[in-house]
Amino acid sequence: MTYYDYSYMPNTPVMHGMNYWNGYDYYNTAGEMPYPPMPPKPEPPPVVCPQPHEDYYTYPANLDDALKMIEKAVMGEAHDVKYYEMLMKLCGKEDRNIFESIIADEQKHAQLFRTIYCELTGHVLPAAPEEKVTPPKTCCEGIQAAILEELEAASRYRKILYAMQDRRHINMMVEIITDEQKHAQKLNYLCCKYDCGKECRPPK
Repeated sequence: MTYYDYSYMPNTPVMHGMNYWNGYDYYNTAGEMPYPPMPPKPEPPPVVCPQPHEDYYTYPANLDDALKMIEKAVMGEAHDVKYYEMLMKLCGKEDRNIFESIIADEQKHAQLFRTIYCELTGHVLPAAPEEKVTPPKTCCEGIQAAILEELEAASRYRKILYAMQDRRHINMMVEIITDEQKHAQKLNYLCCKYDCGKECRPPK
């Protein structure tokens, strides 16, 4: 037996012509001596996002108010139609088609609102009551009041839109809102045509 042949040493892999004592590889100790696990990183604090003062965007919390606004819109359908019929008589006959198209849209809106309400609640709204309508004093006064009402209606109806979940109901509300904006544009055209702004100028 030669001096380097140790029978009591196990056969181990040879690297660079040298045996490893008991299989310990001092060239690669990663498997024998792993690094200690890193502590988990602390979670960042949750971000508190600013919220609107009045939340009418979140469904289903906004549905009840939306249904109440639909009821109010349908109950006022007869008033709106009568008002435009009176205003049409005060303004020029050549613009009769503009008022007739607005009246037709208002009647269509009432029907769409009734459809949405019935499909959401399972109840049919009753017929709108007859209301006494105060006629405008002049064509310009009536047009100016109607412009403001159409814009306010579009703003109210947006809140109804936010509570809609069905794509069909959303489409109906988009049509109603864009119709109201279209009415305001048509009435603004008549306001310019009749030079209604002069009635609002303060006296010199």
